[in-house]
Amino acid sequence: GEVMSWSIIRELKWTKDHDIERIRHYLAETYTRKKIESICKFAVSKREELQSKFYKDWLSSIPVSDDGWWDLTAEVVGRGRKFYETITVEKLIEMAKARDYVENFEYSFNELEEGK
Repeated sequence: GEVMSWSIIRELKWTKDHDIERIRHYLAETYTRKKIESICKFAVSKREELQSKFYKDWLSSIPVSDDGWWDLTAEVVGRGRKFYETITVEKLIEMAKARDYVENFEYSFNELEEGK
């Protein structure tokens, strides 16, 4: 459920280094493909909730492109439950202006390519 999914997101330590490859390897070694898919769906749904909630603010005052909006909102999810639950328009604007986000937490859930 939700608590477990947030717990796993915390385990990934996204903000430690924003290292997608490290996270992919960790997930592959620790969880089944089915579990990874469910965590991915959870992360995507939380990003989509943020995008809906703050859509008008993005259009009017959050200075990022379409891709940047995806990266920024995925970043909020990657930072974990407490950060997610306390995010505000002001904080999103501040993060956007400071470029305080990295492309893209959700890429962590893509399957590892063969040979890596």
